[in-house]
Amino acid sequence: MGWEGVAEAYRRSFATLCAGTVETLLEATGPSPDHLDIGCGTGDLAVTAARRGRRVTAVDPDPDMVTLARGAAARAGVEVEVRESGLPGLSLTPSSAGAVTANFVLNHVPDPRAAMRALARIAAPSARLAMTIWPAAPGPHLAAYGDAARAAGARPVTSTRLAPELDFERAPEGLASLAGEAGLRVMRAEELHWTWRISVEGLLAGIRGGVAGPGRIHQAQTAKVRSEIEELAQALWAPYESAPGLLAFPITAVLVVADRP
Repeated sequence: MGWEGVAEAYRRSFATLCAGTVETLLEATGPSPDHLDIGCGTGDLAVTAARRGRRVTAVDPDPDMVTLARGAAARAGVEVEVRESGLPGLSLTPSSAGAVTANFVLNHVPDPRAAMRALARIAAPSARLAMTIWPAAPGPHLAAYGDAARAAGARPVTSTRLAPELDFERAPEGLASLAGEAGLRVMRAEELHWTWRISVEGLLAGIRGGVAGPGRIHQAQTAKVRSEIEELAQALWAPYESAPGLLAFPITAVLVVADRP
């Protein structure tokens, strides 16, 4: 999807979801002092890495995300070099990165194989690369929204699915296969599980702001249909309520850790 104009809505909502893998990714990339974070978004992973003493370069193709990441580093009082750049055309020196993270990036690029080759090209020999994607089955927060949209008779939007020749299996085996094709040595390929806690209003802020598939669908509807979807979605989210106005969703993601031989 395009991220233009949704950075602030993403920060309030789905950025907190993606932050659930930060600790795992930093542990997986080992002790390297030099860290490259691809698709840094609002900067959560980059700032955490910098707080641990790493020299961090963070890149994102969206200028609004770059602004948010720079602001996050400034507020945290850490130094992070944030650049506007993205896969596969990274404006970085080949074989220069001692550790690489790509947190929920490869599921958004138009050519995953070209993107993976770019990751392999930028990694230094023996560098660790840690990557996550979302699996094929949507999480309960998204599945509930999809059910609500269908029940409300929502107008469909153009699919963002890749052509079959470009797509890959959204599972540990599929992501590991991409890494292997790019010449990387796969060390781990597994699912991650955690609980995402967010307020109802925070989740709705992301959807209303146009983030991800639900956001695209939501913005394509009339005000009346949007209101109906929100009412239905909140009813479907109710089983995940942990306190008034607060939700706790079980989340699954795919992790692959590899290195460059």
